[in-house]
Amino acid sequence: MIFMIVAVATLLVFFFLFPRPTLIALIAVIFVGAGVGVYVYFQQSERNNSASLVVGTSTGTQGCLDPAKPVFVQLFNGSDQYVNVVRFRLVAKRPGLSIEAYSDYLSSYKIIEPHGVYGTCWALNQYRGLETLPGKPSPKDFEWNVDISSVDFAEDE
Repeated sequence: MIFMIVAVATLLVFFFLFPRPTLIALIAVIFVGAGVGVYVYFQQSERNNSASLVVGTSTGTQGCLDPAKPVFVQLFNGSDQYVNVVRFRLVAKRPGLSIEAYSDYLSSYKIIEPHGVYGTCWALNQYRGLETLPGKPSPKDFEWNVDISSVDFAEDE
């Protein structure tokens, strides 16, 4: 805050002493700031568009033989970039109900090539797991969904 007060005071002093050069410098700074802002905006919007092309699905317990890792999750990279990290939420709902019976945040650090697919079985959180629910249901009693939170892409070289 003190920096802003000093900057405004300095700008006013220079404006009264040298009005024309001060206005030219101020306009140049505004144009450079606007240029940087536009560049950052387009970089971010391109990244968001690429992130929307990464999709996760779950087939529940199909394909998972290990009882310690009962839920199969598949991640599809529909972008033209390599994916380094996918952060997602694994959600279980009882069939026909909209309330979540289980959810957990997970991260996959598997590098997925452009237009590639990665699938594996995941373990459930033992502290918030299905054992805490009434009747101790098994993972096959639920419909499983994957909600992608964020995606990190490899840097272009």
